[in-house]
Amino acid sequence: MVEWDLNEDDEDGSPSTIRGRARANLPILALGFMLASAVSVAALGGAVATGFGETPYDGPTGFAFSVDRGGDTAAIVITHEDGPVPNADRVSVVDDAGTEVPWTELETDPGVAEVTGSSAVACPSQGTTITVVYEGQRATETVDSYEVTAPIPASVVERCQAAG
Repeated sequence: MVEWDLNEDDEDGSPSTIRGRARANLPILALGFMLASAVSVAALGGAVATGFGETPYDGPTGFAFSVDRGGDTAAIVITHEDGPVPNADRVSVVDDAGTEVPWTELETDPGVAEVTGSSAVACPSQGTTITVVYEGQRATETVDSYEVTAPIPASVVERCQAAG
């Protein structure tokens, strides 16, 4: 009767048993799993960092513009038709000179902002263009813009500029 020694190696030093072969291949398997894990983590991190695979949020729409010429100052009133502006902290108002002011600083009521010249945005005058922009994850997009076509008296513009 032949007895087999399960812990015996072949003549070339390689394990002759299944258990021995598994021990010999374990470092290779561990390295493979480690590399696969590293690649998976890197791919997931890259997708999160670049925003790949997610639907970009479009800026809010539905703004209406009007000019309020009553009182001592003129104001461009920007109204969001659906009430409060979603993600208002990412919405800004920009004038012709490129001065950008957050919506939250110009907001007088939920969904209503007034450009009066009392902020960094220029005083409203005929020909001025006011733009509403949204700061998305990847880029800043223009949501809406308005050019003042209604005449605003020069005396009102001068008072606004003197006060600002």
